[in-house]
Amino acid sequence: MSRKPLAEAQWKALRDEMRQLMIETARRGQLITYSELCAELKTAYLHYHSPQIVKLLDEIGAIEHEAGRPILPAVVVGKQSGIPGTGYFRIAGERPDAEGSADPKAMWEADLQVVFDYWSTH
Repeated sequence: MSRKPLAEAQWKALRDEMRQLMIETARRGQLITYSELCAELKTAYLHYHSPQIVKLLDEIGAIEHEAGRPILPAVVVGKQSGIPGTGYFRIAGERPDAEGSADPKAMWEADLQVVFDYWSTH
């Protein structure tokens, strides 16, 4: 049995809910795992291995970047690794300031601090 795709309005509501959960996490200066983030969602069920979570996080990251804010999905990490998945590093690596960065983990740690600093005052 396949799941019915989310309607556009429901997708936006889910994206907004995820963004708000990440903002609350960032304001506390904490990280949240993919599974914890999905467990907190009320708008719709989303499995933490679902391709939709990657798409939603990509969209949120792009929206934040376009608005001049730091990459909020930096607070979402894998339970085992303690770092974001490859989607985060792909998006972060596409930024002009990321060219020549030899250490993606160090780039993420710097991004994460910027996220924490920004959301601690907004």
